[in-house]
Amino acid sequence: MKKTILTGCALLCLAALVPAAGCSKKTDLTEYVSEYRSDIFMGTEGDYSVFAAVSFREYPYIADGNAGETQQLFEVTLSVPDNTKTYSVSFSYGDISRQAELSFDSVMMVHTWSESLPAPSVSEIDFTVTCEEEETEPVTIKTASVKTEEVLPLGNLLECVSEKESARFSALTTDRSFAGEIYVRLLCEADECFYYVGLTDRNGKTFSMLCDAESGEIIATKEQQQ
Repeated sequence: MKKTILTGCALLCLAALVPAAGCSKKTDLTEYVSEYRSDIFMGTEGDYSVFAAVSFREYPYIADGNAGETQQLFEVTLSVPDNTKTYSVSFSYGDISRQAELSFDSVMMVHTWSESLPAPSVSEIDFTVTCEEEETEPVTIKTASVKTEEVLPLGNLLECVSEKESARFSALTTDRSFAGEIYVRLLCEADECFYYVGLTDRNGKTFSMLCDAESGEIIATKEQQQ
């Protein structure tokens, strides 16, 4: 009888703790990410260079503080010695194989192409570049992922920056919902990885952070002036 009473008391205690645990649940900030560049493939062969970005991004792409529906995106940027020519690129990874003509960006002076494709699970991709106007041998550019095992995944990164900028994130959080959107882009400079994190409120005002990609430490910040 005594054992039955103790068991009943234990169950009542557990029942009382369940609502409390639910109330303490944190907002999942990954649900409010409008853009996440998760990987970069880079490589050079002679005067030809490839920068391929792996990401998901909302469409339409509007910095209004509301995270919209996102889609996977694979973007290829090619730098060449002669921008007066037309170029095509071919590559494959996993079950994906593509060949496409690139478009010239006269502002950035590069050739680009993009498509909604699943993220690669490989660490190296070979790109073959062909010049449409010349009967020359194609150029094969071997690229490698800049991402190391030490680079923080999205959830861990957002946990770090939200703790370091707790007042700013808390001001946008109510009832486990978040009144803003987040942009995250992996960057690489001199073989070191960084994250750009942009926090945009419902007024379209963005607070930008540059973070160490391995520790999550915020290196620099900039607040948009309106």
